[in-house]
Amino acid sequence: MYEIEAKVRLSKADFQRLKKEIPKIARFKKRVLNRDRYFPLNKNFALRIRQQNKTPILHLKRKKMEEGTEMNQEIEFNISSASKMMTFLKKIGINLPLKKEKRGEIYQFKDMQIELNIIKGLGPFLEIETIVQSKTSIPKAKKALRNVFKKLGFSPSDYESKYYLELLEEKRKNKI
Repeated sequence: MYEIEAKVRLSKADFQRLKKEIPKIARFKKRVLNRDRYFPLNKNFALRIRQQNKTPILHLKRKKMEEGTEMNQEIEFNISSASKMMTFLKKIGINLPLKKEKRGEIYQFKDMQIELNIIKGLGPFLEIETIVQSKTSIPKAKKALRNVFKKLGFSPSDYESKYYLELLEEKRKNKI
């Protein structure tokens, strides 16, 4: 399974505009608050513990970025306790986690998810993602994402080419 996604950093004006426009083209699904703890394993892999609602989920992400589009392979499953899993990871030598908090609204558009999010410490973002089962489906998925971004007033040159964690880490370093 491959998660194909791209994101655009939004101005306050674009965020407000999209809050009105997205419901015209997509079906509202839910509001979310994701509290993520990332344990970077190396340049290409990370473990993530996501607390969304009451069920914590462990994800293994193989990350790849091309021209601002993420193409992540993921394995995920529910765990009974986020705190016990974090203790376990620390005991086996996996470094302390990086934190990310994301509040947003999720909309469904065809086989894509459109998210209008606020990332704590970074501000508003538009994310669009889809899931494909095979590598051969990735180019078609990337084209579909581009078309939806275009419909919402953005082009691939607007894509944020860094992962949220990179942006958060840069912000943290600049504060020190």
